[in-house]
Amino acid sequence: MTSVSTNFSAGDMMESPLHHHVAHTNHSDAGIVMKEDKFRGHLNLRGNPEDTAFTSAVESVLGVALPITANTSVRSGDTVAYWLCPNEWLLIVASGTQGQVEADLRLAVANKGADQHIAITDISSGQTLVNLSGSGVAELLQKSTVYDCHVSNFPVGKVVQTTFAKTGTTMCKLEDGSMDLVIRRSFSDYFFLWLQDASEEYGLQIA
Repeated sequence: MTSVSTNFSAGDMMESPLHHHVAHTNHSDAGIVMKEDKFRGHLNLRGNPEDTAFTSAVESVLGVALPITANTSVRSGDTVAYWLCPNEWLLIVASGTQGQVEADLRLAVANKGADQHIAITDISSGQTLVNLSGSGVAELLQKSTVYDCHVSNFPVGKVVQTTFAKTGTTMCKLEDGSMDLVIRRSFSDYFFLWLQDASEEYGLQIA
C-alpha cells in the first residue's frame, strides 16, 4: 500500500468560520473594527465549584482560578475562563493546545482526588471568537443586542450570554473597551452579514 504524507500545517488544513469575508471598507477611520481570533481552543468545563480539589486542580493547569461569581471572567495571557452558570465555564486557550489542556485537566483532577462528576468537552470546531472595537461599538451594540451594554451596566470583565441580532453569543468586555463575542460557526455568515449592514453608517474594517 502506498503511504500518503499528511504533513500539513494548521493553515493548510483549517479555515476559520469567517475566512471568506472581506472588508467592504478599509478606511483607517472606520467606526467598527472586527477581528476574528482564529483557531483558539474552546473547552466547556463542568464541575463542582465547592470542591476545592476540583478548583485547585483546574487552577494548577490554567494558571488562573476559576471565576465563581456570576457573569465574571478571568484571564492570563492566552487563557480565558468565562463563568456560564454555577457549575459551568467556557475556557478559551491558545490555538492547538486544547487537546493537551483537556488531558492535563483530567489528570490533575484525578491526582487531586476531586469529585469525579466533571465534564470537559472540546467545542473548538463549533464556534469562534470575534472582537469588536472602534468608536461606533456602543451604538452598534444598542441596535444589535437586547442586553444593556452601557458602561454603567457592563464593566470590564463582565460576561453575559445573550443574542447579537438573532445569533446566540457569549460577550465579554475587555480593558480597552472592546467586546469579545463567542459565536457558533453555523451562524458566522449570518453574524457577518448583520454586522456589515448594521455598521454601514460607521464604516467597517476587518483587522
